[in-house]
Amino acid sequence: MKVAEKLPVEYVDPNNEDGKPVVTLIGADISEAYLDDAEPSPTMEALSRFWQRIIGLFKLGLVLILVGGYPALVVMNHKVDSSAVVLSSAAPWYSNDTGTAMTLLGRELTVAGWAADRSWWHPQARLTALPAWQDGITGALSDYTLLASEHAAREPGAPDSDLLAAARLLVPSQEAEATPRLNAAAEALQSYEGRLSRGLAAQPKGLGVLLDELALYKRWASDSETRLRSSANRAEAWPASREDIEALYSTRAYAQVASQLIMSSLIQEPELVQTRDAREARDQAIFAWRRAATFNPIMVSSQAGTGSILSDHPAAMMYYLSEIQATTTAFIDALQAQEAEMVAVAESGTAE
Repeated sequence: MKVAEKLPVEYVDPNNEDGKPVVTLIGADISEAYLDDAEPSPTMEALSRFWQRIIGLFKLGLVLILVGGYPALVVMNHKVDSSAVVLSSAAPWYSNDTGTAMTLLGRELTVAGWAADRSWWHPQARLTALPAWQDGITGALSDYTLLASEHAAREPGAPDSDLLAAARLLVPSQEAEATPRLNAAAEALQSYEGRLSRGLAAQPKGLGVLLDELALYKRWASDSETRLRSSANRAEAWPASREDIEALYSTRAYAQVASQLIMSSLIQEPELVQTRDAREARDQAIFAWRRAATFNPIMVSSQAGTGSILSDHPAAMMYYLSEIQATTTAFIDALQAQEAEMVAVAESGTAE
């Protein structure tokens, strides 16, 4: 019997009296055309192979997206804006410092987004530098706003309520989502600005206020240098440890806030700097702060001075901080000398 004769073509009855299936067998007389139709189609086989290749390419692309695309998204979500703050002249602020603080805060909330509030799957949740930068921004603004609340007190020992509330809300915290808390801080700053526009709040002004602020910024530089040295001494990794990256970007954030607030105060009260020595000291101090704020290596490395290829970025930043402390001290001394000179001139004029 030929092979074709063994092919069943039809069941007549599922079970006959014997309990066995009944089939009709193809006989020996079968046409060649029927056998041709029974063979697999070459076209269909080609289409099947093509479809399998498409499925394979899709799986390969999915793997490449997961392996390469996600890291690319992580890099793209690293958005650190250290550019200078330029306040709009169309809607002037009654306090340049308040406007600068709100602009710095708004950049992080609306442009980059708050990294610490992201879900675990979000690319920003994998970042190290951006969270340290954002905590540094809010930490610096908290310190400054607390000092401003004391300067804006209308009565001794009674800090401005809105500025004091903003200072408390700006303190970095990991216990809850930061976005609602920081939005409340922005509202408190806006409330102070509104009261200031109606004459219901005091505005910190004068040389004494500027000197206190410069002393605060100088302390930031000292604390940042200590933090950088501590991370370099206790953590080792290649090319840099997580602690080194966090310390570096936190330092950049404090330098960004200090540089912007110094320029903001001097734009609002340019008469505070009058002598040539004071102007030169001012320019050198601002340059030193801006150099630290804009220090932006493509990849942070910390080789403890032993790397023949990669740089030691924490060490470079510590050098910048030493320059900051020196130039800020010189600026403070120049302002005090200027004040003493003006007092002496006024006294001599009175005596005459």
